[in-house]
Amino acid sequence: MRNPAQSFEHWLADPAARRTTQRRVDACAARWGRGPVHARFDAAMAALPCETAEAIADAMLGLFSDGAWLDTLIGSLSAELSVDPFFEPPFPPLATEVHHGLIVFEDPRLTIAAGVMAIGALAARKSRPRGATSVGLSGRMSVFKFLNAGDARISLWEAPQVGADFSAASAGSCVRTGERRLADGDVLIIDGRRQSYVVEHARSSLLILQAEIMLDQAPVSVEFDSATGLYVGCSANGDGASRIQMLTTLLRKLEAPQAFAAIAGFLDHEDFFVRWHAMRELLGIDLAAALPRLRAMAAGDPHPEPRRAAGALIERIEAGNSRKAA
Repeated sequence: MRNPAQSFEHWLADPAARRTTQRRVDACAARWGRGPVHARFDAAMAALPCETAEAIADAMLGLFSDGAWLDTLIGSLSAELSVDPFFEPPFPPLATEVHHGLIVFEDPRLTIAAGVMAIGALAARKSRPRGATSVGLSGRMSVFKFLNAGDARISLWEAPQVGADFSAASAGSCVRTGERRLADGDVLIIDGRRQSYVVEHARSSLLILQAEIMLDQAPVSVEFDSATGLYVGCSANGDGASRIQMLTTLLRKLEAPQAFAAIAGFLDHEDFFVRWHAMRELLGIDLAAALPRLRAMAAGDPHPEPRRAAGALIERIEAGNSRKAA
């Protein structure tokens, strides 16, 4: 009998075996996509009374009330793995610092995932700097069903609403509003634009069904310090904004002056932090060419934070020029 490493090497070296595995993966994906559960999700999204995050959350409550479909899905995946140990579930992975799972339904307005919040990962996070006092607002409304609650105790938090006009200066502070002991089957709606929860203690890992609603999401997720309630920082919520930031930084590091005009196009982006990031990269590519745009941002950007940052930077540049002239 081969050991697992030998079996894997044999499978890798056998094109026919790999094709057979891929056919099983494709067939599983097709069955799920055409199946009754996926059809119920599609129908629920098509029947929304209005296009709001709250309406989607209400629809998810109905879908999450019956968890038999998840048992069926897990049973189906287990059966495939018993036949072919190299079978991979045909679902995108969900991976965060403490939560790992599979995204079983995607729509431009939400994702539904089943996953595990591992007790070891929770403990490791709390041992890191700021980990024990970090409270994060996701910027999105979410619905959680705790299939296995792990006898967890959670704290509940609220902060001022995070919207398109969010700024560090107006972030306010977060406050603890209560505590709750979770039981198996509990459902929790968290409006991540103003609410959060933190797992304070758990006896075992948590098995969670989660709907993450992208509709009406805030442009940023925000972190607060639970010890002081004060704002710590924020990060882009949308994949598009993050990619723009990474790409413009890469172009500047590659010293690509021909990209100046393309990056300047992002000065009209809907997210204020993307506009400011693009401006910083333009300044790094060609300070003289970027200065007129920096002055325009200081004078007329619709968000106070880029206006303030641009104005402060202009003062520093002008002060430096004055010293050189003297």
